[in-house]
Amino acid sequence: MINFDSATAQLRLLQDKQISAVELLDSYLVRIERFNPAYNLVVAFDLDRARADAEEIDRRRARGEMLGPLAGLPITIKDSFEVVGMPATCGLEHLRDHRPARDADAVALLREAGAVIFGKTNLPAGASDWQSFNPIYGLSRNPWNPERTVGGSSGGAAAAVAAGFTALELGSDIGGSIRIPAHFCGVFGHKPTYAAVPLRGHIPPPPGMLHQPELGVAGPLARSGADLALLMSVLSTTAKRAPRHERLENFRVGIWMGGDAYRVDGAYRAAIEAFIEDLGQAGARVVPVDLPVDPVDSYETYLRTLFAIVGAPAPHEAAAFEKLADQDETGIAAKLAGYMRATLGDWFALAEKREHLFRAWAGYFTHYDVLLCPAVPVVAFPHMAEGSGVHSDQLFRRITIDGQPAPYLDFTWQGLATVANLPATVMPTGRQVDGLPAGIQIIGPYREDLTSIRFAELAEQVTGGFKVPPELA
Repeated sequence: MINFDSATAQLRLLQDKQISAVELLDSYLVRIERFNPAYNLVVAFDLDRARADAEEIDRRRARGEMLGPLAGLPITIKDSFEVVGMPATCGLEHLRDHRPARDADAVALLREAGAVIFGKTNLPAGASDWQSFNPIYGLSRNPWNPERTVGGSSGGAAAAVAAGFTALELGSDIGGSIRIPAHFCGVFGHKPTYAAVPLRGHIPPPPGMLHQPELGVAGPLARSGADLALLMSVLSTTAKRAPRHERLENFRVGIWMGGDAYRVDGAYRAAIEAFIEDLGQAGARVVPVDLPVDPVDSYETYLRTLFAIVGAPAPHEAAAFEKLADQDETGIAAKLAGYMRATLGDWFALAEKREHLFRAWAGYFTHYDVLLCPAVPVVAFPHMAEGSGVHSDQLFRRITIDGQPAPYLDFTWQGLATVANLPATVMPTGRQVDGLPAGIQIIGPYREDLTSIRFAELAEQVTGGFKVPPELA
């Protein structure tokens, strides 16, 4: 079915005039009409403009005009990005009627490249949860199992790609928000090097603000590694450095499974180990390594930085955690409340610690080309859609690791690349846990986004890459 083909394959059909842009758009809309009511992934539409754009691309292609690299490709956009013609709510009630007058910068680049933008995908309120539900659009369900989460915050985005509702997606990531949904939904996702993709027009920060917050990035979700590379070529003017190698066996690959510092469920670990075995049989050199940084200190630096960003514009969040501290046996509430009340001196101290992390990782990447590790501790978990979704509502949720409850707010793995401004690609391993996809995270060198993406492309040839969710085949 064409809707599950890669975007690069669909573009070849468009360029060879085997299908028109209008026909391709209609094929996606038919699938969405049939399946979206059960999964609630695409939550807003601009069909008049999309159809007009597709018709214009078909006319220009018939005349033999030069077209952009995405010409005629129907895509959706995460509802944290401003897109003219559709609401930009970020799942927040007070933004229910926000209709921007200007596209986010990354969205403008996609339009210029010829993408036909027809819809918006769901996310958690404020883009601040590892599930995707909000008071405006409700709950999104995983195409692999509707009783499981799609992840967050680019959850609707990743699930729409997996469900064959869109050719590509634009997501964002500050706390694993591209990588976790890609892992949970069995697709490819790339968290770029910090500042490689423009973020103006993304919410948060609030509409109208111009600065790009520390840690936060915008990046692609897709059904193949080649599609990630294609979209990065459109979105970024800085992530152009060629991949270090073009053959799998030439990559110097380290793997780190957390040691005593980060937890990972045993069944998910087994899926990753089987993936590594597949790579070894294909000639890849994968060796266990020690991290160049202290993983506990790195994670604490990440949390301090992240929650300083969260808390500065929202002092009520810190107050909410402080009220709950006495009820929280984990100590997380008191810790995060303190981090959200960071002083300017605290911020400068964090900046210095991060500079040391940057240099330590630069040293690692003189000896290795990528680091493989889990995306998070578990595969997609059952819905826990209580409360408003703000961080304090998440405090008493628990995930299950090897049969034991573990704090929801302590995923750990997503911070490793983020705090060091490194690119990280998530891809499916080709293995499943309880019928759910299991992904792997590929961390690459600073400003060498195409190295981790190229490794994913080569690994995809070994493990088979994207699989269609059985209920949607």
